[in-house]
Amino acid sequence: MSFFLASAPLLGEMIATTAPLRSLKNPPSDLNLAYEEVAFPTTDGLTLRGWFFPTSSSDAPAILYAPATAKDQRQGLSLVRPLHDAGFHVLLFSYRGSGESEGNRFAFSYGARESQDVDAAVQYLTETRGLPCVGGIGHSAGAVALILSAARTPNLRAVVAAAPFPSLADAWRVNRPAFFPVPLYEHVMRLSEWRKGFSRDEVRPLDVVHRLSPRPILFVFGRADRRIPPEEAVRLYAAAENPKAIIWLPNATHEQVRSPGLDHLMPQLIHFFHTSLSTAPECQHILTSP
Repeated sequence: MSFFLASAPLLGEMIATTAPLRSLKNPPSDLNLAYEEVAFPTTDGLTLRGWFFPTSSSDAPAILYAPATAKDQRQGLSLVRPLHDAGFHVLLFSYRGSGESEGNRFAFSYGARESQDVDAAVQYLTETRGLPCVGGIGHSAGAVALILSAARTPNLRAVVAAAPFPSLADAWRVNRPAFFPVPLYEHVMRLSEWRKGFSRDEVRPLDVVHRLSPRPILFVFGRADRRIPPEEAVRLYAAAENPKAIIWLPNATHEQVRSPGLDHLMPQLIHFFHTSLSTAPECQHILTSP
């Protein structure tokens, strides 16, 4: 029984954070948009893969999407058409170990290494494709990965962070099952860190979100989100410096912040990117605020 109590939550965590195994070889043809299958390297030698949707202007700004836990690039598909029609290139990609990207499928690190994958995506857009004007949208751990990446590199010019957690330690604390003893739960989480080779201390957007300033960040949170309760959302928002803004979705759960939340907010998000990117020196020659 003690072995079951110790191993069951560890197995559950592994299952909950593992991306789907379905093939991504079928193209996103239902969008009826031209796209390219792309690949680019990480700094530690892995190859990430995704879809690039070009717009008519070759030097237009680009928006990348960072998926949530246990999701791949398909999670961003519903955002492509409105962004494309608004004049943006769009990059959807899968993290290491997800989709068709290389890497350990069972080592999701809640934004630690995934933020390095965002670094690689930004580098691909800016250096390989020559697009210096880049923004990002992310949900949950994807939003965390965006914040961690943007805190390191100024090349991510504007961020939409939907339902990010302040720190991994906070997220684990809030989401601990009530019936599970705290010492045993902590032991399981430490085993997860050891198995995956990362530390929760690497995943603390609360400590670095201020570094995005003067680049803008827009937060989106759900009032009915039990994974990221409003008080946790407020802590992270307070740690950010201006320019910053926040949108509250009154009845949205954690999952609903992404869909239908972000889908319904696309006019506001597009306005945010047009306005924010038009003030970045790298973007002023190619984009003006509508």
